[in-house]
Amino acid sequence: MRKLLTLLCVGMAMTLIYGCSDSPPTVNAPLDHESLNLVPRPEFIETRPDAEVQNAVMKADPDYIVMLGKKPPKPPPDPPDTTDPNPNPSHKYAYIVGISDYEGTINDLQFCDDDAQDIKNLLQGEGFTIRMDLDRNATADDITAGLQWLVSQAEPGDEIAFCYSGHGAKAPRYGSSIISTDLYYVTHGYVMQYFNGVDCSKKLVTLDACVIGDFHSDTETGTMMATASNRRSSYDAPDLNNGAWTYYYLEAANDQGLVFAEDCAEYAEDGMKAWASLYRLKVDPKHTDMYSGMFDM
Repeated sequence: MRKLLTLLCVGMAMTLIYGCSDSPPTVNAPLDHESLNLVPRPEFIETRPDAEVQNAVMKADPDYIVMLGKKPPKPPPDPPDTTDPNPNPSHKYAYIVGISDYEGTINDLQFCDDDAQDIKNLLQGEGFTIRMDLDRNATADDITAGLQWLVSQAEPGDEIAFCYSGHGAKAPRYGSSIISTDLYYVTHGYVMQYFNGVDCSKKLVTLDACVIGDFHSDTETGTMMATASNRRSSYDAPDLNNGAWTYYYLEAANDQGLVFAEDCAEYAEDGMKAWASLYRLKVDPKHTDMYSGMFDM
């Protein structure tokens, strides 16, 4: 009888230890979460007073929109075609930004400049003419000049791309923003007033940053937009040597042979979610497809 009671006590103790754990053991995780120091990219730390922050917000200029004479966007035809109506544009132009080195040290990241260089290699292989700003060369003025370069280069029938990897944050009252190396909130409205003003009908946007979902509200006809987040975090992935989303987007194009941006975005979303589940992280990558037919990069 004593032996039976002893076994019952041991069994109850084991149940309490393993059955009630708030953190169940990770199965098949390649590396330990803590040893990787996985830090969400939205950890942009703002130390400036509100008045100074407001002076660092780059918002859309309504007069610029009026000057472009823009019309309300029209939705793509339903159902969409399964081929690319413009597979061979006359010219392709891409502006790429990657920022790991921010003003000071508190906001520095790891692999955003690597993301940018790898995206550049991909797009160069697709025939794009590239302009790229990295780290301390990606100030607010530099980003504005890069967007203006896209506007000045592209003509009807051309293809353009804007690709960014770095901090994302919500500008007070203006929503999702990319953060320049000199700590300006370059808002979604500010970026997309330029991008949407380019007079061509084939446009690609990729953003590996946190809380960046407001950019999707600016997606107009002719644009395919893919982002590493909507309302949640984006992650540097030390086990992949890239941002997690960018790694799988590149794997889709380079290793899986996927040629359409829509397919690459879906592959990146699935890959990032599977990667995140290994570390019990929550992510919400997203894409918005306003391009008629499939987008052959």
